[in-house]
Amino acid sequence: MGLGSFMEKAKTWATAKHFDEATRDQIGALLAADNQQELAERFEGELEFGTAGLRGVLGLGSLRMNEYTVARAAGGLAKCLLELYPEARKGGVVVGYDCRQGSEEFAGVCAQVLCAAGIPVKLFTRLTPTPLVPFAARRLGAFAGVMVTSSHNPPKYNGVKVYWTNGAQIISPVDQQIAQRMGDDWGQTPARMELAAARKAGLLVDLGEDVMEAYVDWAVKTATPRGVTGLKVLYTPLGGTGYAFVRDIFQKAGFVDFKVVPEERDPDPAFAGLSAPNPELPAAWKRSLELAKKEGSDLLLATDGDGDRIGVAVRDRQGGYTLLTGNQIGCIMLHYLLEQRRENGWTGREFAVSSVVSTPLTARICEHFGARFRETLTGFKWMGNVTEELVAAGGDFVLAFEEAFGVTFGDSRDKDGMTSILLLSEAAARSALRGKSLLDYLDEIYVECGLHLEDAAEKFYEGVEGPARMASVLGGLRKHCPARLAGVPVVAVRDVLEGVIRRDGRTEPFNELPRQDLLSFYLEDGSWVSVRPSGTEPKVKAYVGVVLQTSAKTLEADRALALGRLEGLKAAAGDLLAGKVE
Repeated sequence: MGLGSFMEKAKTWATAKHFDEATRDQIGALLAADNQQELAERFEGELEFGTAGLRGVLGLGSLRMNEYTVARAAGGLAKCLLELYPEARKGGVVVGYDCRQGSEEFAGVCAQVLCAAGIPVKLFTRLTPTPLVPFAARRLGAFAGVMVTSSHNPPKYNGVKVYWTNGAQIISPVDQQIAQRMGDDWGQTPARMELAAARKAGLLVDLGEDVMEAYVDWAVKTATPRGVTGLKVLYTPLGGTGYAFVRDIFQKAGFVDFKVVPEERDPDPAFAGLSAPNPELPAAWKRSLELAKKEGSDLLLATDGDGDRIGVAVRDRQGGYTLLTGNQIGCIMLHYLLEQRRENGWTGREFAVSSVVSTPLTARICEHFGARFRETLTGFKWMGNVTEELVAAGGDFVLAFEEAFGVTFGDSRDKDGMTSILLLSEAAARSALRGKSLLDYLDEIYVECGLHLEDAAEKFYEGVEGPARMASVLGGLRKHCPARLAGVPVVAVRDVLEGVIRRDGRTEPFNELPRQDLLSFYLEDGSWVSVRPSGTEPKVKAYVGVVLQTSAKTLEADRALALGRLEGLKAAAGDLLAGKVE
C-alpha cells in the first residue's frame, strides 16, 4: 500500500464525524507531527479476518483492535448472515466476552451492529470463559456465536472469534464470506442500535446465571466424576476468567481439597503481571509451583486467559513437579476415556481426533483399543467440524486434542479447558486408588503403545517482509528437500500443500486433508519433523518427535536414549528454519 493510501485513511479517521472525538484528536496529532512510521504501522492495511476471526494489538487504526475494527468485523458477519444464511434471523447470535481490556465494550459493539441489522442477539451479562459461547449456542439453538477474547496472547492483544451453529469455529467458506463483506471504506461504518433500544425491540436478550449453572451441571456430567475424592488439587486461572466456573465444577464433582493460587484468582486485564496467560510458557507457572510445593499438592492445574486451554503439573517421586506436554495430556485423557468405554459399554463406533502436528501416539492408542482415528489440519476449527461430520455419520465421539494444550470431548466441538482439567483430575484420582500418579499412568501407556516424545523449534519473521520470508522457508524446503535430519535418512516426505507423498523415488497423491502449507519428513528410525507457518503469529514452527518401542524393564534407558535423539532432531529442525539443509 502506498504512502498516499495509508495517509488518506488516517486523515479520514482524523476528520470523519462517525469517529469519536478522542479518536479524531489522537490520529490528528500523529498527522500534525508527520509521524509517518507510526501512521503506517496503524493504517498500512487492515486487520485480516483469519483463523476463525480477528486478532490484533489494541489501539487506534485499521491495523489495531478497537471499536471500529470490531464494528467492521461485526458488519461483515451481519451481511454474511443476511445475504447467505437468512435462517440466522431466527436463531440469532450468542455474544460473550472475557476480562481483557476492551472486551466488554467490543461485545457491546458486536451486539449493537448485529441488532441494527435485525439479527437477534443473546448477550452474556458478565464476563465468561470462551467455552460458554459455543455451549450456549448449541444449547439455545443459536445460529452463530461471537466471543471477544485473545485467549492466551499477551495483555496488549484482543480479538473476536466466531462460532457456527454446530458450536465449532467457522471454517472456509464462511470465514471468506465474512471477510469479503467487511470492506475497507472508512468513510462509513456499520449502523449500530443502542442496547437499551434493542432490548425494548426484543432483538437483545441477556443471558444470566441460568445458562452458567447449566454449563456447570453439563461439565460435571460430561467428565463422569467418581464422587468425593481427597486428591489435593491446586488451580490457577492465570488471572483469566476461569476461577468461578472451575471452583463450582470441582466442588460439585466432589473434590474436597481444591485450592487456588490467590494472586492469580481474580479476572485481571493485566493477568496478574504475567507476560501472557499461557500455560505453555514455563514462566507462567512460577507462583503456582511455589505454592504447590508448600501445600504438597498432588496435582497442579491451569487454564489460560479465556479458559479454553489447559496446563498440568504432577508431583513426582522426588517431591518436585513435572509439567506435562499438550501431547501427554491429550494421550492420558484419551486412554482413560477409552478404558472407561471398554469397562462400561463399548459401541464399536468410537473415534478420536487430533491435529496433523500432534503426537502419533494418539493413533497407536486408538489402534490398541480398536477405535477409529482421524487426523485433521492444525486447529480446533478443523477438529470440531470433522468431529461434527463423523458424529452425524453415526460415529461415537471420544476425544479431540492438539499439541497446543487444547482438548475437548463429549458433545463439545471446541477446546474446553474447564471440563478437561476435571476429567484429568478424575483420571488422577482413579490412578491414586492404585497407588499411582499420572506420570505412572503415562509410563504404562508408553509400555503398551510405544514411547513417544515430542518438542518443537520456531523462528519469528517480524515486519512487513515477514509473510514473504515465512513462505520462502517452506518453498526452499520443497526445492531442496533434506536427505538426512540429525544424521538419520529421510525416507518419506508428505506435502499437504501439493497433496502428495514422496518416497522410494515415487510421488503418490495424498488427498486426506485440505491443502495447507505443511511439510512432514519421516525418518528411517521412526522419528518425524513437520514444518508449517503459524496462522496467528509471524513465525514458522517445526514440530519434532521420536518413537521407540519399550518395556517396563527398559523404559528408563529408552527414555534417556529418546531424549538424546529428540535434542538432536530439534537442533536439526532449527537448522531447517535457518535455511541449512543436509
